[in-house]
Amino acid sequence: MLGCKADCSECEAALVKCQQSKGELELELADAKETIRQLELLTPRPTPPVIEYVVKRDSAWIQEKIDSLGLGIVRLPLDATYRLTNKTNFREIIAWDWTDRIDYIKERYDCEQFAIQLKAIVDLYFHLNQVAIVIDYKSGHAYNLVIYDDGDIDVLEPQSDGLYFWEERLKDFYSLQGAIALI
Repeated sequence: MLGCKADCSECEAALVKCQQSKGELELELADAKETIRQLELLTPRPTPPVIEYVVKRDSAWIQEKIDSLGLGIVRLPLDATYRLTNKTNFREIIAWDWTDRIDYIKERYDCEQFAIQLKAIVDLYFHLNQVAIVIDYKSGHAYNLVIYDDGDIDVLEPQSDGLYFWEERLKDFYSLQGAIALI
């Protein structure tokens, strides 16, 4: 063989290793192609609803509405100007939103992550900052408040899309007494 005096067993071992690696890479490539095929079969998300009715309010107005609840909610303001829509439009947003379809993972993706994500989606897709993230230490839970253009406030459970009118909320679970609201 062309003057090769080395022991061919080393070359043969390297060739076997190379063929094994090639086989593993071909399996990984096949898996990747199948993943791409499956992703192409997914139905694209529907486009978000168009929200044309928006009212602007200032931070003092938001504070007044939260204070009017009389629960000692500590508000951490995030903006000076707020963009709000009405209940009808907000229900369209909730119907479109997919936060409630995410799997709950204890201590990794639980109530506070759901509340944060819902606020972020409403801000990102609709440029509305009317959703508060509530950290309710008394109930050991996090959820959202929605402040509407007319000053009404609802409690929103982002894990289930449960929207509770203020008067009808589960007062022992959504007490809000001494809670922190980021809005």
